[in-house]
This record gives sequence, C-alpha cells and structure tokens, in this order.
Amino acid sequence: MERIEVSGRTLEEALQAAALELGVSTDAIDYEIVEEGAKGFLGLGQTPTTVKARVKDDYTGPIEQPSQAPQPEVPIEDISDEEPAPESDDAYVDKAVGMVGDIVKAMGIDVGVKLKSVQPEEITIDIEGEDTAILIGKHGQTIDALQYLVGLIVNKDFDSRRRIILDAEGYRERHREMLEKKAREYADAVKSAGKEAVLDPQPARDRRIVHMVLADDPEVYTYSEGLGEDRHVVISPKK
Repeated sequence: MERIEVSGRTLEEALQAAALELGVSTDAIDYEIVEEGAKGFLGLGQTPTTVKARVKDDYTGPIEQPSQAPQPEVPIEDISDEEPAPESDDAYVDKAVGMVGDIVKAMGIDVGVKLKSVQPEEITIDIEGEDTAILIGKHGQTIDALQYLVGLIVNKDFDSRRRIILDAEGYRERHREMLEKKAREYADAVKSAGKEAVLDPQPARDRRIVHMVLADDPEVYTYSEGLGEDRHVVISPKK
C-alpha cells in the first residue's frame, strides 16, 4: 500500500489521522516523521508534525473505509455571499505579501517586504531592513513561525495550496551553506578518528540538510536520534 502524508499538532494526532484515513488502528501502521512539530515562538504559532504512513506489511486484520468526519455547524453570522478568492498569481501574491507586511508592522519591526520569486507551487517573500536579525530570531525560530502562520492564513482563502517561503536578506541560503560546511567538517573528523560524532539538537529542517549533504559520502552515514527538542543527528563511520 502506498504511503500517505498527514499532519497533526502532535505526533499522536498525526498518527491518529493517518490511522483513520488508512482504516486501521495506530498500532497497525508503519510511519516515518517528515517534519517534527515545534512550539510557537513569540506567539506566532506552532508548526505541525507531518508523517508518512502506511499499513504494516504483516497486518492481516480488517481495513475499514474511512468515515466522513462530521462537519461543524457554521454560525449564521459567518455565512456570507462573498465569492472565493480568485485562483491567480496576483491575488495569491498580494494576499501573502500584504499579510507579512501587516504582521511585521504590528510587531513594530522596521523592515521592508517584497516578492522574491513565484513558482507554480511556491512563492518566496524577502524581508529587508535593519531589524531582520530580530525577525529571524534564535536558530530561525521567529521567521519559521511567521512563515507557518502566513501560510496557514493565506492558504485557507484559496482552493489550491502553495508553500510560502520567507527569507531575510539571504538568510536561508547562508544558513544552508553554514550547515553543509559544518556537516562536512564533522564527517572529516569522523573519518579520521573512526568514531561517531553527535551533533547538537537541531530542528527537522536542519537535520534534513545534514542528512542530504552526506547522503552520497561512501565513508560515513547519518541517522537521527532523541525525542522532541533533543532530537539530533549522529554521523557514524561505515564499517
């Protein structure tokens, strides 16, 4: 059976959603974590936990058809004759850029907001100004929380979903290059010493960069261990 990808506020919620969609109990599924959720920062929201799941190969029990969840009642005051937002690049971009601008203004941060690039499934918005360091936050927590919040708000108004990327004067690229450099340095040390290197805890997006940059190295392999905010990458020599 093909894997499905689902999200939840916690790992438990994501697994329950996967089990419901697959029509089995949670102990009958195999899963891998695609994105670990993180607590919100400065009140800007919380990133969900995303998993890929499928029914275990050795499962022999019944598989039920997923039931339709009851639809919540819509309060009378929420009903309107407004048409859904038009599915166009201009409408989506205007909504996303405007939302980022409104939020940073409300935060009292002196920065400018502009569109960087538009792709069929993704748009990138760049933030520039003297206060970008404040907006990025420690380990990128603030800009990641803002990115999640903007994506959540904007996508609910459109039929098609797009990924919104927030950058701050090249922060994403600089951060990726720094992680790749460190990963290679650690890998060289592992090869020389013949012993594992345990990296500091990192968010899921940073761990993926480390895994990817060392994926083709014939002398080392990587894996993640630990739970929650303590989850980290281990670089190990190949025997």
